[in-house]
Amino acid sequence: MNKGSIYIIDDEYDVRFTLENIFRFAGYTVKSFATASAALEHRLSDRDSCIVLDLHMPEMGGLEFQELLKDRNIRIPIVIYTGKVDVQTAVMAMTDGAYTLLQKPAPNHVLLEKVQNAMVTFKEIDKHHEQCHEAYALLEKLSAREFEIAKLIANGSTALDVADKLFISKRTAEAHRASIFNKLEIKSVALLAQLVLLADMTLD
Repeated sequence: MNKGSIYIIDDEYDVRFTLENIFRFAGYTVKSFATASAALEHRLSDRDSCIVLDLHMPEMGGLEFQELLKDRNIRIPIVIYTGKVDVQTAVMAMTDGAYTLLQKPAPNHVLLEKVQNAMVTFKEIDKHHEQCHEAYALLEKLSAREFEIAKLIANGSTALDVADKLFISKRTAEAHRASIFNKLEIKSVALLAQLVLLADMTLD
């Protein structure tokens, strides 16, 4: 059973060869690259995949590679696997989105565990990310006024509260509420609150 795709980016042939064997034996599809530029030219799959990345390479280092992935909106979990690294570089790598950093040489079982954990964690994050964007897209069906009222209702305001805050009649507030629920195809304030919360996370 294929566990997913592993992309190894390291300028050392021996490291690439060893890692290829480790991950293939564990059930992964493996593709390795001697340079970060070569990896960028390849179509990297963001589904069930992980990048095992060296930081110190000629032409383009791991940090620059991470930045380019962000610029191109390529979202793949990254496990840094490198030699000696200073604290500042390690912090930058983690800040730029790497899941973890391992120093060479690491035991095979540790490498496999960290990669598997990175892929599982990323799946959970990616699922939440997708839910946020779906909620935002759904709320875009509302007019600006309806969205304003939807946020008030989601925060616990009644139709009367909405009417008082926006200087409209209670009947108008109730009509807006009915339109909001109809457009979003929901029937409870709890679901509306969840959509608004998820959409706000997208805006953040």
